[in-house]
Amino acid sequence: MPHIRIYLIGITSALLWGCGGSSDSETPEPPITTLPEQNSYMISTSLSEGGSITPDSFELAENSEKTFLIGINPGHELESVSGCDGTVDGEKFTVSNPEKNCTIEVKFKAFQYTVNVTTSLGGWVDSPSHQLSYGESAKININPNSDHFIESVTGCGGTLSEQQYTTGNINANCTVDVKFSSHFPLPEEGIERIRLPVVVHVIENEYVQISDEQIYSQIEATNQHFRALNTKDLETIEDEFSPYIADTGIQLYLASHDPDGNPHSGINRKTAQLSIITLDNEYAKAEKGGIDAWPNDQYINVWVGYARDFQGALGLLGRANIPGFVEDRIIGVVVADSVFGVIPPREPRFDEGKTLTHELGHLFGLIGHTHGVPTDENTHRHLTCDGLPTTQCKNSDLAMNFMNAETDDKDQKMFSISQYQVMEKWLKTGPLQALYLNNQDNN
Repeated sequence: MPHIRIYLIGITSALLWGCGGSSDSETPEPPITTLPEQNSYMISTSLSEGGSITPDSFELAENSEKTFLIGINPGHELESVSGCDGTVDGEKFTVSNPEKNCTIEVKFKAFQYTVNVTTSLGGWVDSPSHQLSYGESAKININPNSDHFIESVTGCGGTLSEQQYTTGNINANCTVDVKFSSHFPLPEEGIERIRLPVVVHVIENEYVQISDEQIYSQIEATNQHFRALNTKDLETIEDEFSPYIADTGIQLYLASHDPDGNPHSGINRKTAQLSIITLDNEYAKAEKGGIDAWPNDQYINVWVGYARDFQGALGLLGRANIPGFVEDRIIGVVVADSVFGVIPPREPRFDEGKTLTHELGHLFGLIGHTHGVPTDENTHRHLTCDGLPTTQCKNSDLAMNFMNAETDDKDQKMFSISQYQVMEKWLKTGPLQALYLNNQDNN
């Protein structure tokens, strides 16, 4: 048995020697292999209104890729997506193997819609068409002529506040329909309504200040006179003359645009030390400090200004510069400021706005007056009241006629049928034919 023990000890010694160390040593760890360092880059995004992109940024390692998802809001479309050498596939944008920090740029485009505006006779809007992006609204300024008002405005889900119509948020093409209505009824059958634009030139100075409201009141009153709507006056006319009261159909409104087509109030003001009582008509000549007439084949020109003499007395109520009697540049009507309009205080005896009515009668062909010594047997004074040869009544019998210059305003009440016939002819085929024809679209 002793020989066996010796053999085992020898083997053990041989094993320990073969390990090259003592039995107390640890086994060494294998060497660590170091991989190459991998770079990462920041992918950021930039986008316009109208959509989204997810994620909005991402740190992407080289030799890698990332897909970004594009969201499109209602009413929009994807216009373009670019950057980071990416590729687009529908609403996906993929960036691969970036080499530097970069930005994805996304642009969206809102759908475009058209809001058209239609208008009836009697006014205008600032623009007949509006181009809007999805979700936007339009503000439409509505401008009735001075002889009309806004009857209704509908369409495009809008609301009206005073004279401005605001559409709803637009998501389709649509139309706004504007209807105007006249302050005055249509004439009876057989009488044409003739609407004519007026420009009021006001020569202002320390003696003359006249408000817009006063001017509006005058145009309103004159329309009542020409349309036989001055009811309180007409009710007082004797029965024997009332059948001859004429609705002339003539209706005035303040010009809405100047000769160049620009929107205008129809009221033209200038400060000047001028009187409308001048022999050379300085008030109507810009080179003399006055205001030039607008083309008299398109507008009725009315000048309003100072008309008193050196003693302060009213030297002139009004005057008509009639075609064929004066140079073209002053054709129109002149009225003293103190008798223009019906808002108190006005000139005593001439406070109902009938001076302008009287002078327009002259401008429209009523030459001469219904009173006084006859000087021309061919004037309207000598016509029968209805134009029929068998009628006994003549215009000279109508003491309450607007063309009687010897009465106060309260006593001037009517035009006759034959006077209407003269004015209609003067406008349609006479010296003011161009004015009539150029305004046919307004009737």
